[in-house]
Amino acid sequence: MSTITRGGPFAYASSLAIDVVTMSLVPEADTVRNETRLVFDRITAQLESKGASLGDVIKTTCYLRDESYLAEFVQAYDEVFQSHSPATHIAILGIAGNCRVQIEVVATRTPAERDEHAPIPSAVNTLDPKESQ
Repeated sequence: MSTITRGGPFAYASSLAIDVVTMSLVPEADTVRNETRLVFDRITAQLESKGASLGDVIKTTCYLRDESYLAEFVQAYDEVFQSHSPATHIAILGIAGNCRVQIEVVATRTPAERDEHAPIPSAVNTLDPKESQ
């Protein structure tokens, strides 16, 4: 289960390692590390479909089902973001199915699309309902 939308200079993506037919964790997500990697693989594909990449991510919100997963999650997370550190928020709460990890990201436009001198409009003013369908 994944979502992606693009509004103005931002792309918003989220994913978890769930099989939407069974609403259960996919078998290849056998460890928290592998689950985290799979979620980021899905988010990468989503961002690329909107012309962005993980290098454009400026903020992540990460949900873990249990605090005991934190160390393994952080290790996998740090492997993904080796070149930069987006602002990050981690919360412990229930997640759909038997998933242990859910991640949401906010990415900026890719450098080729960005006009460094143009003001960044507020997200409220830049959301295009046609792009979120």
